[in-house]
Amino acid sequence: MGDDGFGPRVIEALLTRELPENVEARDVGLCGITLAPDLGDYDHIIFADAVNTGGKLGTIYRTEIKAEDVEEMKPEGPNPFNISIHEARLEELLSFAKTIGTLPPAIVVIGCEVQDTQLGEEMSPEVATAIHSAVEIILDELQQDRST
Repeated sequence: MGDDGFGPRVIEALLTRELPENVEARDVGLCGITLAPDLGDYDHIIFADAVNTGGKLGTIYRTEIKAEDVEEMKPEGPNPFNISIHEARLEELLSFAKTIGTLPPAIVVIGCEVQDTQLGEEMSPEVATAIHSAVEIILDELQQDRST
C-alpha cells in the first residue's frame, strides 16, 4: 500500500545481501499477534516498519526497546482476546510476547516516516530512497551485535 510497503521492501533488499549465518530476514507484516510465540526463538529482533508521526517524509528513526520496559498484559490493560490477530500494533505484540514469556531481550525498530498509504505499488521517492539507508542501518546493527 504505497509507502506502507517500506518494511517488506527493506526485507527484499536485505535478502539480496550476504547476511550472517544466524540471521533470518522475513516479512511478518500480516502475522500480527500470532507472531508472539515465535519471538522466543530469537535473542535480538529488528523490526522495519512504516511510521506516521508527522515528521519529514523519508526520515529514518531507530528505537531500541528493552524487554524490561515492556509491560505485560494485565486484566485492566489490553486484553489479548480483544486484539485482532492481524491488526495488533507492535506495542500489543511485544506486551503479549512478554506475558507469554517469549519476548527477547533486545528489540530494535527501524521506522521510516511515510505519508501515502493508499492502495497501490508506487512509493514516494523519499521512502524509496530511505530503504537503502534502513538496510545499511540494519547491517550496522547486525555487525555491532556480532562484536558484543
